[in-house]
Amino acid sequence: MPSPAAHALGGLAAAFLVASVRRRQFVTPAVLVASAAAAMAPDLDLLAGSHRTYTHSLGAVIVVGAMSWLIAQARHGYAMRTASILMAAYGSHLALDWMGKDTSIPPGFTALWPFSSAYYISGWNLFGEISRRYWLPQEFIFRNLQALAWELMVIVPLVIAAWITWSRRTLG
Repeated sequence: MPSPAAHALGGLAAAFLVASVRRRQFVTPAVLVASAAAAMAPDLDLLAGSHRTYTHSLGAVIVVGAMSWLIAQARHGYAMRTASILMAAYGSHLALDWMGKDTSIPPGFTALWPFSSAYYISGWNLFGEISRRYWLPQEFIFRNLQALAWELMVIVPLVIAAWITWSRRTLG
């Protein structure tokens, strides 16, 4: 499964793509930071010992959208725009994990929770696994650096393309 850096970049790409759907839809720095954070947030379930379950699901995307809408409505009134951007950013985590290698049992994540508790994975293995075994420096450092380099080669061009699409529609 991809690294936090890959997820943050995926969140930025999602933010620019959703914002580019409508002309003159500006994306503030705060929304970009929130998008990167939202894209990394599903992995906070590692702290609770329930990785790849509820937070990695369509149900969680809907909850994030509702919470984002409520917060944005109370703060500045651009609720639907902000909620849609943050939902897409959060959902980008699922898309990247779906294309990642996963050797855990069962492989994948509960993408359709609360409608199904089945685990889903594409099997494409576009992204390698990130080692959490910090006590094995050879694996933890070198394998993770190798995985990060690959992720950057794949995702940075997508972020650039999304930004160009957004900037042409918004600034042009």
